[in-house]
Amino acid sequence: MSTATLTVAPTQWAELEDIGDVEPISEGDLTCLAEVREVLKKFGKRERFGVALLHKHFDMAEDEILVEHTNKEERVLTIRPAKPETAGKTIETIWMLLDGEPKAMLGCRQYCGADVQGNHNSFHRGT
Repeated sequence: MSTATLTVAPTQWAELEDIGDVEPISEGDLTCLAEVREVLKKFGKRERFGVALLHKHFDMAEDEILVEHTNKEERVLTIRPAKPETAGKTIETIWMLLDGEPKAMLGCRQYCGADVQGNHNSFHRGT
């Protein structure tokens, strides 16, 4: 049995369709999504992973990533481009599944900020 490793591909700036040009989820997608659900169930990962509609709202520089910040008290999510070196500690949250070996199939699309201890919830309290 081989051990899968993960290399995150730099696809944050990949060519995605603008949200205005993306076709919403439709009846034609339901069979595919049901198959994805069954695979997630098979591996006991249905509570860990889901599906996102990949799209963009604006172009980004090649050296930028999207980082989500949350203000729990005001119930506001803010997603902004940032340079990885200034983004602080982050957790990858949205991936594009690419062709190839398991180690290179994920291209991270979005990150969620974390505090210096790696605690996701603490980061969100005062941001």
